[in-house]
Amino acid sequence: MDRSPYLRRRLRDCVGREGRLFAYSSGNMGKALLFSGADLTILFLLTDLLGQSPTSAGSLMLVAVLGDLVFDLLAAKLVIRLRRTGRGYRWMVAAAAMPCGAAFALLYALPALGVRDLWIVATGLLLFRGAYAVVDVPHNALMARVTSDSRSRGRVSGYRLFFSTISSLAIAIILTPMVQTAGRTGDFGRLAMAGGIACILFTGTMVLSALASDSGTTGPADLTGWDDGIAIPLRDPLILALALLAFITGFAIPMFSRMLLYIGTYVIERPDLVKMLLLGLTIGQFLGVLAWTSITGRFSKATLLAAGHAVCIIGIMLFALCLAWPNALIACTLLIGFGFASIFMLPWGLLADAVDVVAWRYHRRFETGLFAFYLVVVKASGAASTALIGWTLGWLGYAPDTIQPASVQAGMLVMGLGVPIFGSFCAIGLMRANDISHARHARLLTALAYRSKRALRQQRRLNSVPIRFPG
Repeated sequence: MDRSPYLRRRLRDCVGREGRLFAYSSGNMGKALLFSGADLTILFLLTDLLGQSPTSAGSLMLVAVLGDLVFDLLAAKLVIRLRRTGRGYRWMVAAAAMPCGAAFALLYALPALGVRDLWIVATGLLLFRGAYAVVDVPHNALMARVTSDSRSRGRVSGYRLFFSTISSLAIAIILTPMVQTAGRTGDFGRLAMAGGIACILFTGTMVLSALASDSGTTGPADLTGWDDGIAIPLRDPLILALALLAFITGFAIPMFSRMLLYIGTYVIERPDLVKMLLLGLTIGQFLGVLAWTSITGRFSKATLLAAGHAVCIIGIMLFALCLAWPNALIACTLLIGFGFASIFMLPWGLLADAVDVVAWRYHRRFETGLFAFYLVVVKASGAASTALIGWTLGWLGYAPDTIQPASVQAGMLVMGLGVPIFGSFCAIGLMRANDISHARHARLLTALAYRSKRALRQQRRLNSVPIRFPG
């Protein structure tokens, strides 16, 4: 019997499935270009380009925290309502892409427009974060739909970070040096042009991701628990663990990247080295994406996430020991970036699996609600982290373009190195207590499918019973 047609069909199906997952993940390139670019440079832009005091900049980021709490929840409610009218995640992503990109371009055009008023800057920042929420919530929730297999979700997490890392490379090579140069020379025109180009790239990648992730999307495993909502069961131990993980991922770990501009400029006193450090971080992430993704099928996502935090701890400790040897710091950032790959890619796969766990426990599939909740915690804690940096620098007496006293340098190192190390230790303990293995998730999907079929049979029996009226 000739098995070649069967093998060709299997190969074609496999390539098509992975291609669809890869196409969906490409949206992260556009998202990372905007959000990570703003995350790494916004505080520096506020203090050194727009002339805001560190305290004012920190207070503005606190406003962004409150904005994120509202924007993500409103976006989730909007997504749920539109899905009930037949317009799903993909429609929402494509429709909101252009307004979000335009808000980012406006934010980076403010220095060129000569805008210095704090209320205008705050309005621009809130417009950007609000528009971004409308794209981010449905795109992330779509991850639970493109595949239901735990191992495939691990690969999707890797694909997503692969595209995010491409954007990180552009941020390290182009955007961050451009912000630094604009701070020294006042050349704001190129910064505004970069914002416009980022807007076009973001819109293109998000529309492509929405269109390409259409065919073959996987429905929920439990059809009886389809009802979505944002009123998730907050007392559930798994959801509490996800909240703590989101806080660590948004608040503690990115402090290393956020402080690199300040540490490189004022502690190491090598502003030219910042570009190489960010580049080393990005290359380490590239290597990490390949390595972690290749073993997601063999080990649980929680185990690999804990391992990534351990690598991060080692890398940051080595970074602290090598401050006197600036060139050696590049090798340290390679190792840190390798750990970051696991830290930033795997929580999304865990979150998609958690949707199924919660559906089993509560007979409702809080798909949009759980992703919105996680995003609220991650982005709000990230903005809180940036606000804390601004307040701490202002309290310590930081002044741009001057030699910083020892107290300011020590504060920069504690925030940039000490906080991420502490956060990683906490995450390791958290993952050891909350591990959803591939085998456990597969059994869960089987149980959800069985429960769905049983409920469907019961519904059919009820519908087949004739209705008898009295008399």
